[in-house]
Amino acid sequence: MKISLAGVVGVGKSTISEILKQTDNDIVIFSEPVKKNPYLNDFYNNPKDFAFRMQIFMIMERSKQLLNIPKDKDVIFDRSIYEDKIFVEVLKKMGNMNITDYKLYMDFYGMLVQENLYLKNDIVPDLFVYLKISVHNAIKRIKQRARASELIVDKAYWKLLNKQYYIWYKNIKKTNNVIKINMNRISSKRAAEKIYKIIQNNKKK
Repeated sequence: MKISLAGVVGVGKSTISEILKQTDNDIVIFSEPVKKNPYLNDFYNNPKDFAFRMQIFMIMERSKQLLNIPKDKDVIFDRSIYEDKIFVEVLKKMGNMNITDYKLYMDFYGMLVQENLYLKNDIVPDLFVYLKISVHNAIKRIKQRARASELIVDKAYWKLLNKQYYIWYKNIKKTNNVIKINMNRISSKRAAEKIYKIIQNNKKK
């Protein structure tokens, strides 16, 4: 079963992934390429100059992940390529990506990603888990994990990102299998337990 964890920065995707891996070592985790991202720190310090390069890097890394999915394992994506356009929309709305780069990115995404990757049924997630959280709680978690590059980001960015994620959730659930977990109300451990139960039930089918 292929499951994509979807949600804003700080919602707990990586923690949930780690708990699932500890619960069942056979689960394959495709983590977000944070440590190997050469643009991350520069992007947060100077988003206008690095927005396009940052997003192209992310989409290429996620494309590689999709092409390396094992067919006989349960797979968890710590954010998927389906969500990349959310960040691009936020960057454009905040004036951090110009219209030329925006259009080029969308053309690239549409022609090379949607046309070539989405048509392959064996790589489309079986389930999207939308992890909902308030802006206040997301920022609180971001401060707790204290990644220097994230701490300098203005609250307006996190607020708009949260809003765009909810719009994305309302749209994607029309055509895909999606569940919502309210992370304002439960712990990452409890969320992981819910997801693992879904994986176990799927094996019984």
